Amino acid sequence: MHQLQGAAAPVRYTGMESPVTDAHLDLRERGPHVARPPIVVAPGAVPPPVSRSVEPVVDADRADDPYAMATAELYELLATGHWEHTGAALRELLRDVDPTAGPIVDLGAGTGIGLPYLLAAVPDAEIHAIEPSRAMRTALHTRLLLDPSLQGRVTVDPRPLAAALPERASAVVLSAVLGHLDDAERTTLWRFAAERMPAGAPTVIELLPPYRPTVIERVRYAVRQVGRFTYEGWQAGAPAGERTMRWTMTYRVLDGDVLVSERSVVSTYRCWSLDDLAVEVAPHGLIATEHPIADAVVLHTRPSPFE
Repeated sequence: MHQLQGAAAPVRYTGMESPVTDAHLDLRERGPHVARPPIVVAPGAVPPPVSRSVEPVVDADRADDPYAMATAELYELLATGHWEHTGAALRELLRDVDPTAGPIVDLGAGTGIGLPYLLAAVPDAEIHAIEPSRAMRTALHTRLLLDPSLQGRVTVDPRPLAAALPERASAVVLSAVLGHLDDAERTTLWRFAAERMPAGAPTVIELLPPYRPTVIERVRYAVRQVGRFTYEGWQAGAPAGERTMRWTMTYRVLDGDVLVSERSVVSTYRCWSLDDLAVEVAPHGLIATEHPIADAVVLHTRPSPFE
């Protein structure tokens, strides 16, 4: 199984601290479907010198729980900017969802950072949160414990995709997950959307660039100060095949100019464009439409209201 295995992929993180400089790749120029870059350079930011705090690079694709290698620890600190953008878009994307038709499936729910946005978009909804990573589920369960409004409305399912999907659903949401799914998992998902959801019910899929493999120089995509320490996320990418990127994610903790710790993980992620997705889902009777104001593609079993 490769479900949600890309712990080192950059697609769960999108920093927005500063504009992209000319010295780095601006992914907004790489394709017609890009609404914003998934990486942001902090001008003048230079990686601190290597010290004994630097741990060996881990290959997340070989790990039983790839997110446990490094990503889960700092996900909440570094993913906030991404969800502020994505969460706002979900209000529009899910506005016509009928919660009586079934739960909203949050595929790859992670730490649950998106749950408040889903429930704000569909206040009466129940959420079926699928998250195979034990490390991410630890934070997810903690979030449910600390927020009584989520308890009783969110079911956390640790199983692989085929076993975890409910009998029916009113919507499905995948935030930067598609590139982690293998062929069998995607087929299962398309059949579920076509056969076990009401006509017109949306499957919202976030597609982030690059849409074809390319070299992306190492940049800092997020930074956050907590107490005396500064937490940084860095990423770099390189082609690993005709449709595959290999990403290196580095997480640093700094005390001023002193490097407290550094951990890096690498993994692969399959690139997807709107056209790629449209071709794959068409045999299942699904139509893929790019939403005009969000970084997402919406699948419907009938012509989309956004056309």
